[in-house]
Amino acid sequence: MNRQLNFVSVIIPCYNHGTYLPDAIASIFAQTWPDYEIIVVDDGSDDPQTLKVLEEIKDSRVSVHHTPNGHLSAARNFGIRQSRGEFILTLDADDKFAPDFLEKAAGVLREKPRVGVVTCFVRTFGSSSEETFLPEGGGVTNFLLKNNCCGNALFRHQCWVDAGGYDESMRGFEDWNFWIGVTKNNWTVHTIPEFLFHYRDTEGSMSKSIQANRPDLYRKIVSNHVEVFREYVVDVLYAKEEKIKYLRESLLRRRNSRPTIRSFFRNPITLIKSWR
Repeated sequence: MNRQLNFVSVIIPCYNHGTYLPDAIASIFAQTWPDYEIIVVDDGSDDPQTLKVLEEIKDSRVSVHHTPNGHLSAARNFGIRQSRGEFILTLDADDKFAPDFLEKAAGVLREKPRVGVVTCFVRTFGSSSEETFLPEGGGVTNFLLKNNCCGNALFRHQCWVDAGGYDESMRGFEDWNFWIGVTKNNWTVHTIPEFLFHYRDTEGSMSKSIQANRPDLYRKIVSNHVEVFREYVVDVLYAKEEKIKYLRESLLRRRNSRPTIRSFFRNPITLIKSWR
């Protein structure tokens, strides 16, 4: 299929997130970039409210597709195969973008031909404590020890082709694995240093549930891209040792900054306040 130039295909997988889906779609309707389509992929939802919300979507800018539950990677791949755009934007059904993200991100892709992906700073919402994520972007070496790109980002359709799509066997860290697949093909990731993505932090958020499986997931990422890790093994091991050194020094500084038992008897109130 010939890709429609400067056109953005927004892929929104949805599994039982009907409560939040209208907000995600509304954040795209509010974009200052006018050329887009929205492809909602119902990933086998069985929640009645979600099915009702999906049925009520009638806007001509939005197409809804129903698939058996295959998890995030399969839903994204399906949506991208239905798409027409030169650029792909992934958006989870419970999150949203600031109105000027697409305009700024698409501008970067148009101006910088070797940039394949555009991300931005992330701020959480929906919980009592606000957190931020400041991805650095970069090339493949920037992704071997940690994920330096938000999972919801704008990228060229050609990047998806070069990476072979999302690995549908991944159940967590799908994005991280995908970004390595993109950057090892000589694409770079550009970060807009602005908080343009809003991540809904809920008790059941996927990012929280996968942390217990982090070692196994990272092992699979290495196995998927073993040739890259082999090429940069010295850099990877050095960076890992640098991180261990930093953590040790930070722990030592914290220990040394704690009041001693002797100081407790001199000023017990100060000690109690410092440990709150």
